Amino acid sequence: MSLAAFIEYLSLEKKYSMNTVKAYEKDLGDFALFCKEEMGEENIERIPYNYIRNWIIHLIDQGVINRSVNRKVSSLKAFYKFLLKTETIQINPLA
Repeated sequence: MSLAAFIEYLSLEKKYSMNTVKAYEKDLGDFALFCKEEMGEENIERIPYNYIRNWIIHLIDQGVINRSVNRKVSSLKAFYKFLLKTETIQINPLA
């Protein structure tokens, strides 16, 4: 639910381009898939920092360039900032 609300927020309130919104959606979807397959966690709203750290290590091990890794982390930061703003979470795992 919150992922859909975040994507809507980016499109309607922030007025990001369709390509930017799709990139955020893909990054968050990739992270959700990693959490589900590797960590057995389906709810990315309430994950600990070490899951994010493991994902970053996984990306680097897969040969993803630093620029792309940084963009993906930026997507996560924006998502968790949104969750804080909407009071869905109380603690940002990237803080």
